[in-house]
Amino acid sequence: MTTVIVLIILGVLLLIAEVVILPGFGFAGIAGGASVIIGIILAYNVSIMMGHVTVLGALILCVVAIYFSLRAKTWQRLSLTKSIDSTVDISPSLKNIQIGDEGIAITRLSPMGKVRIKNVDVEARSILGFIDHNAKIVVLKFEDSKVIVTKIEN
Repeated sequence: MTTVIVLIILGVLLLIAEVVILPGFGFAGIAGGASVIIGIILAYNVSIMMGHVTVLGALILCVVAIYFSLRAKTWQRLSLTKSIDSTVDISPSLKNIQIGDEGIAITRLSPMGKVRIKNVDVEARSILGFIDHNAKIVVLKFEDSKVIVTKIEN
């Protein structure tokens, strides 16, 4: 009978670990489920009444263990509580870049790349295809923190 109790407790602990700690459905979940099932089978081999009691006990133990593991704010400890409100790059208008300003392409814009406008390097997107390195560009508009540019034809 000790083997049955140990198997069921071990199985419940492994199932709780699978639900609360380990992501996905893996070894702990399979081993925990198998341990509980083997414990119940062994209890039914002793007697039918012992099997029924073991099934009821295992079910109650599972429910109580899951209740307390979730009640202990385990999920809050595993989840992100801080909100991120920063951006990768500041707005081009804060860098004193205006629509109509001219600059040069630092990298090839295909269609994204880096441009230098008023000695400030910013990320830009070409509105009409590719722009080669060192080509002259003009600012058309802004989208979020990106500058939309086009090539100045000579």
